[in-house]
Amino acid sequence: MTVAFFSLPFVFIISLLIGGHEVLVNGLGSASTITVIYGTATFCGIIAGEPTQRIQCFQDGKNISVQPKVSFESISGGFSFFCGLRSGGYSILCWDTTPTTFNLTFQPKRIYFNYSIRLTDLTVGYDHLCAREINSGVARCWRGGENGRSLVLSPGSDLRFSTITSGRGFSCGILRNNSRVSCWGNRDIGAEIQNLIGNLTMSNLVAGDSHVCGITRTGILVCQGRNESGQLDVPFSSAYEFSDLALGANFSCAIRQRNGLVLCWGGRGRTQFNNDLTETVSFESIVAGSNIVCGISTRNLSMTCWGPEWSAENSTGNEVPFGMNEEEGTGPMGVVEYARPLIYAGDLQKVLDNRVGPPETHETEAVELMAYTALHCVNLEGKERPNMIDIVANLERALALCEETRPSFSTTTLSTPSD
Repeated sequence: MTVAFFSLPFVFIISLLIGGHEVLVNGLGSASTITVIYGTATFCGIIAGEPTQRIQCFQDGKNISVQPKVSFESISGGFSFFCGLRSGGYSILCWDTTPTTFNLTFQPKRIYFNYSIRLTDLTVGYDHLCAREINSGVARCWRGGENGRSLVLSPGSDLRFSTITSGRGFSCGILRNNSRVSCWGNRDIGAEIQNLIGNLTMSNLVAGDSHVCGITRTGILVCQGRNESGQLDVPFSSAYEFSDLALGANFSCAIRQRNGLVLCWGGRGRTQFNNDLTETVSFESIVAGSNIVCGISTRNLSMTCWGPEWSAENSTGNEVPFGMNEEEGTGPMGVVEYARPLIYAGDLQKVLDNRVGPPETHETEAVELMAYTALHCVNLEGKERPNMIDIVANLERALALCEETRPSFSTTTLSTPSD
């Protein structure tokens, strides 16, 4: 079944069906719709809710426009630079964020352009970046930033990855064929991490400065690497307790699935990243910089930050004051929270990619079926979520609809979990 007529938000929601659990990962060097560029205290996000899902940044008390104003599917930040993957995965652009007197806009530098070999999993480390070929799973890496000195060589075409992530001078990924971890780079820490975690089968993985955390295929949170500040001291938890991870220089954070609250460990003490905000505010997703955490709050979908770096730069609250589109009133948000209310409101057409043209009748029914199945997966808790039998049945029905020349099913017969 082709998904060419889906926009990114809808594709992301449907991808949650594959594992049956909503597990997202955003770290120091992982792809997301928001990012923190450490070294220059710059905060950037992809603006959802506009026809063009452009990038907007905030630095030194003012909004910075990002050129070109075209749609991006993900961004990731390093030291004094960040990069973005164009929608469709055919191009990577990077921007230097070093402050200047006349810094009113960030100008791009093109790193990659190829319509034939599309990329995903853009991941920026301290001063290098990598991305994964969609079809083959092969990882490619480049130097990053204006002063990038770290040449992290690509791991070669023999290794095929399902996901990758980057830290300072190293990258790691989960292999497609056996779900085990393989690392590469110009620092010994990569090999050390691989030796410590390589025998586990992983669902996801995210890198900090010199450590990684991930969730095993049985739902257990594990961390390995350097532990000078307790960033590996994972709190006691049950399987699938956490839905999102974000790692900084010497700390780690996670979102609890049951209530969206953030729990952090490591750093210079338990209270450095755990405060009233993390105890009372629910988040949809989080990312981390070297010494800061930012997330998309569930309440109003604003980008909210905390930590020593944020406290030093800002004294007017925790929300990043991005300039909003006056008509839409929409700031940076994750793709799930962008698409979910539109589907609920019956505005599924707004989630589809209008560049491809309207789907046929039977394709529309297939999209509706997948959309409402996804809503059940991301909105319901625990045993109320559809089980894998129901999910697979709905996916098979959607595929059959797309292969049919006429409609044969209706969303009124959507399978929901049985008691």
